[in-house]
Amino acid sequence: MPYFEVILENGHMGAGSSYEAKRYIAGKDILSVISKARSLPRIKKRHTMEAVKSIKQITKREYMKGRIESLKNPHLFRVWDGYRCPICGERFNDIFSFRRHVEKYGTHLAHAI
Repeated sequence: MPYFEVILENGHMGAGSSYEAKRYIAGKDILSVISKARSLPRIKKRHTMEAVKSIKQITKREYMKGRIESLKNPHLFRVWDGYRCPICGERFNDIFSFRRHVEKYGTHLAHAI
């Protein structure tokens, strides 16, 4: 399965305000990646393709490194009632238990590379 690095326009900062975030997504083609990206939280202009700034195909090694790095940014996984682990889906009420949980994945995934 191909792997992609996607740069998205994230929002919820008010009208006209946004920031760019890199996400790493696996998909069978670019259209499936765009579809997955539009369903991610905090995407600005979700109903259009304007949120997707760039897509490039990457290797599995780059994908794994990107996923591990993204675990270090807990704000990418913030949900209404706390934090959700992107790997197992488990929910946490506070950032400390979330960080402790994803640290074990960071070490396990680092050995997989």
